[in-house]
Amino acid sequence: MSKENIDEQVQKYGSLEDYKEYLSSGFANEQAMNDLMKWYGSKEKAMEAIMQSTGDAEEVKQEQDENTRIYTLFMSAKKCGNMEMERSAVELLEENYKKMFALDNARNILLDLSKEYLQNSKLAEVTDSQFGTGCAEYVANAIKRYYGV
Repeated sequence: MSKENIDEQVQKYGSLEDYKEYLSSGFANEQAMNDLMKWYGSKEKAMEAIMQSTGDAEEVKQEQDENTRIYTLFMSAKKCGNMEMERSAVELLEENYKKMFALDNARNILLDLSKEYLQNSKLAEVTDSQFGTGCAEYVANAIKRYYGV
């Protein structure tokens, strides 16, 4: 989250503590809690990551721009069947997700992303509309190949 986003949420909820309490209430959703525990290892680390300010919206935009560059690389790898380029794209995506989500290890979140691309047609459609037909499925399978799943 950018500092501006955190400030907006604090203003919306009245105080930083009230915002943290609101975030904590989200842990009542069993699936969300399971995912966060898998990604971060503990509720405390998840809360810390959520509250970690990246400084400003420009830094968040840079991470999103990097994601766009990576997905473009995926599509180049798909087009020419270059497995080394595909592997490099997964590694870059892993590093970017570690930064974006303040994770020590992005394996679980990327495997969950892979599953979502294959099971959630709306998410796949949005991704394909932005990067090209078959992008979501290709990225999902590339992630699975990279992690040996």
